[in-house]
Parts: sequence; C-alpha cells; structure tokens
Amino acid sequence: MISSLILLCVLPQQEVTTVAADAAISRVTVYDGQALVERKFEISVTEPGPIAVEISPLPLGLDSSSFQTKVISGEVVVQAVEVRTVSGSAIDNSTRDDLRNQLIELRAVRRSKDHDRVAIDTERSTLEAFISAIATGEIPEGLELSLEQMGATAAALDRRLAAYEEEVAELEVRIRELDRLLGQSGKKIRRYKEGRVQLWFERPGTSILTVSYLIGGASWRPTYDVRIAPDLTGITVGLVAHLAQKTGEDWNEAEIVLSTSTPSIGLDPPLLPVRVFSLPLPQTSSSRRPSAKNETVDESRLEGLGYAGGATARLGVGADFDKFREAPEVSIQDLGLTALFQLPEVKTILSDGEPHRFRIREVPLDVQPERYVVPTLSDKAFLRAEATLTGDAPLLPGVAKIFLGPDYLGESKFPVMRPGDSTMIQLGVDPNLSVSWETVVDNRDDPGLLSSTATLTRVYRATLKLSANAPGPILVVMEEAIPLVRSNQLSIATIEIRPAAERSEEQLVLQKEKGLYQWRLELSPGQGQNVYWGYELEFDEDYNPILYSE
Repeated sequence: MISSLILLCVLPQQEVTTVAADAAISRVTVYDGQALVERKFEISVTEPGPIAVEISPLPLGLDSSSFQTKVISGEVVVQAVEVRTVSGSAIDNSTRDDLRNQLIELRAVRRSKDHDRVAIDTERSTLEAFISAIATGEIPEGLELSLEQMGATAAALDRRLAAYEEEVAELEVRIRELDRLLGQSGKKIRRYKEGRVQLWFERPGTSILTVSYLIGGASWRPTYDVRIAPDLTGITVGLVAHLAQKTGEDWNEAEIVLSTSTPSIGLDPPLLPVRVFSLPLPQTSSSRRPSAKNETVDESRLEGLGYAGGATARLGVGADFDKFREAPEVSIQDLGLTALFQLPEVKTILSDGEPHRFRIREVPLDVQPERYVVPTLSDKAFLRAEATLTGDAPLLPGVAKIFLGPDYLGESKFPVMRPGDSTMIQLGVDPNLSVSWETVVDNRDDPGLLSSTATLTRVYRATLKLSANAPGPILVVMEEAIPLVRSNQLSIATIEIRPAAERSEEQLVLQKEKGLYQWRLELSPGQGQNVYWGYELEFDEDYNPILYSE
C-alpha cells in the first residue's frame, strides 16, 4: 500500500496544451436591450487528455457570468470555463500580414478589372460607329452585319458590363472590409475580454463546441407597414423588425433570431407593500425629512418606419422567365410566453448602431372598416377599422405607418394581440362623408300656478351624407352623449331618439353610466341620413342648472 502511494506521488502531472480557437459567431438571439451570442469552434487532438482553448478577442461589455460552453459532437468533457479581461492588440502580427497580403491581391485584381472595362467601352464604341456608318451609307466593303447580329452583339456587351459592375462592387466591399480590419489593428493597445475553456478529450478525434454569452447594446422592436387600397376595399399589414446593435463586435454572416422575451425586466413579480396610516411626528429643528430616491426611466423614442428599396434583379437578353424560385420566409416559433422569429438567411450586422430593417411576415388580419362620427365635436368622419388577428402567431406591440395607396396618412399603434384578439386601427379622415348638426328644439317651460317645476327641452339633429362617387355601402358609427344628473333636485329623460340607438348589454351600461348613445347606420353612395336625440330636464324654478363636462 505504501509503495503504491509513493508511485502516485512521483507520477508527473500531464502538461495542459493551450490552443487558440477560431470561434466565429454562428447565431445571435436579440432581445430588447441585449443579445445572446453563440460562437462555434472545432478542436482536433491526436491524444486523449486535457486541453485549454482560448477564445478572443471578445467585447468588453460581455456578461462574464453568462459565459457557457456546450458540446455539439465528440467525446470531450467540459471541465471549467472562465472569462478574464486582458490588454493587447486584437490582431496579432501573423494575422495582420495575412490581411495585408489579401488586400494587395484584391487591389491587383481590381486594377485588372479596369482593363476589362476599357475593352468593353472600345467594343461598344466600335459598334456605335458601325451603326452610324449604316445611317450615312458609308459602310466599308466586305464589312456587313445583319440587324440580328448587331442586336446579339449589343446584348452580349450589356451582359459583360453587368458582370463587370457586379464583380467590381463585390471587390470594393471586400477591400473596404480589409482596410477596416487593418485600421483597427494599428490602434493602440486596448482592453478586451478573453474566454478560456478547459476540456478533457476522452478519445482522440475532432469535437465541435459552442460558447454563448449575453451582451448589452443590442435591441430590436417591431414596426408595421399598413397599406390600404385606395378604394378602401382591402388592407395589408407587414411586420418589420427594426434592429440595431453597438455591442463592440460585428455579427458577420450569422443566423439572427429575434425574441419577444424581456429578460431585462426580470422573472419575479413585484412585492405588494404593507400600507399603513400614521400620524406625523412633530418636527424639531434637528429632524429632517428623508429625501425620496430619484428613479429615471430610459424611454427610447420610436422612430418612423422608412422604406428601403430592395435589390432589383437585372435580366439580360435570353433570360429564362419560366424559372421560379420561392423567396425564403421567416420561421416563427410561438412558445406561449414568448415567440421567436428566425430570419431565413444569415445576416451581417455591424456594431455601428445603424438600423437594419427585416421584413418578417404579412400579418393575417380580418379587417372590418367603418366611419366614426361625433357631430357635436367634429364635422369630420374618421375612418377606422376593427382588425382581428386570424393567424397562428402573436402580434407584438409596435408603431405602424399608415399609407392609403402611395399616400402617407399618419401613425398608429398596435397592442399585444393573440390569435382571435381585436384592435381598432385609426386611418384618418374620410372626405367622402359630410357631417353636420343643429339644435332643432331649445325651450324652457316655466311652472304654472299649481307647480314649482320648470322643464328644459332640447332636441338635436345630425345630418350625414355620403358622396355619390364614394365606394359603398359603408358602415357609420355615430356617438353622442346625453347629460346625466348628479343631484336629487334634478331629473332627466331622453326624448326623440330617432332612429333607435343600439341596445346591446354593453351599450345599455354606457347609457346608464356615461349617457353615451351609439347608432350604427349603413349608407350607400349618394344617400343621406338624419339622426335625432334629445332630453327633458326638470328642476325647481328657483334653480339654474349648469351644464359642464367631467
């Protein structure tokens, strides 16, 4: 037993090899205010045992406590993970030299492309000169081209020019990116974070792992593009993601997932405090009232929803119009408490704070348009639509830009909606419906000899008229308020309600509690409608009732 213990003590400890992993960002899940970044890397070993993997540079704003590692494949065990802050250059000398060599090669290729452009321009000039010669009848002998040949030559030159412009644009993007990376490498020594993962390979081979961490400086919010047909017969709603990030690292060719989760709010509900009445303590010269703690709320302003032009495909001569390729779609995963929107293709989002807009989906809404009028408050008819969500995914709260055909109407908002929920979308003023009102009865009857009760009678009339050129029929919702009484010395009764107002259970409650009456009228183009409402107020002749608004 003693000899075996001695043997264990003298065995040399296996040296741990440290390697630097090329852990590129593979996936980013964006929340409101932060993002979960996932990097993937591959490690190969020829012998089992321990190995340390360093991942750097990582942004300084990384939440070190959120740093995690996951094994995707391979017989390897994660023994420890840590994140530390280091100082140095983010690009070492060998990497910098490699970038410089790449830049030299790309610039040489870019210069060679200029010769291609000269050749294309020369051939085009020759063809134009030949066409001019045909027009003047000065064609050299033996040099004849048919119209079909000239057309084919011109089309071939157009295709070569389009290919040249596309290649040059791609080269210039790559050159600018290398210039940016080299510019960063020439800066002074800076602080950044470095992740270290301690692994134990049980067998030789290759393993794939991911590391993930939370970082602030990223956010997204939904916005909506609402477009109404000029004849008000249809409406389309597009959900657009507005994304920006300043995390300190670029997300190059990464899978982007947008989450509706709000981890910044926290998971615990607020605690209800104990509320107590007490008498104030007597103030003395030495007593001071404690100052209240100031709490500031950072409220970001909602920017307007712009319109970015999409890439337009250039079709050359001989394009195959029968081919069809369906556009990729955003995949949606509704988790009940949250929803995930995964963009269909990898994206590059630079850490410059510039906004990026990605169209997520068309929102399936069942829309019922109507005109809303309150004659005594406005002579305008307000177009609005009750929208019911009919899809299988939630609708997030966000700002919407409203367009009538190509014309911008204004801004509205969408609340949180689950399938089956409804909301009212305000669409502005409809000039096709005219609204007016007038007082038709305004009398005060004083009491006779045997009574002391006075009666005030008032009746109003609203006139609605739909233009003959307007689309129709339309639904008009009209609302007016008949006064209530707050005193036992007053009594009031409605009169002249023509046509009859709505009498649903909800409307009867509104009539009783707020004096609110509603009419739902259908008007055809060129049709008009009168609506009457009124009341009789009784009170003692010595009183002088005052009408006011609460």
